[in-house]
Amino acid sequence: MTETCPGDGPNVITDVVTMPATSADTEVLPGIHARLERRGLRPEQHLVDGGYTSLVLLEQAEREHQITVVGPLPGNPTHQNRQGEGFARADFRIDFDRQEVTCPQGQISKGWHGPYPTSSLTAVPLIVARFNKSQ
Repeated sequence: MTETCPGDGPNVITDVVTMPATSADTEVLPGIHARLERRGLRPEQHLVDGGYTSLVLLEQAEREHQITVVGPLPGNPTHQNRQGEGFARADFRIDFDRQEVTCPQGQISKGWHGPYPTSSLTAVPLIVARFNKSQ
């Protein structure tokens, strides 16, 4: 269910989608945005829960519909993150314009390769940033 959230008036339901419980919520977000735009109800921001977020969908909503999707992104499922060891992606600063990554200790990557496509519809294309062994 999608609804308006005005601070000074009633909430109005603007879209409803039903789907099988085994479906991923991320599958319906592009359709919701297309219907809202077609009806002249496109919001500037769309507040969603974690089931509707992925980097691909956030980028797609902005590019195709000029909608800023706001919601929690999926966590980091890696072994290092679960064990509290090493560094997480969030510890690195990524500069897409310069095509470089800065590590938590201030070292700047020496290579940028990609983007490479992935097999997942909800995953962003893979970019590989390389650091020298000495870094």
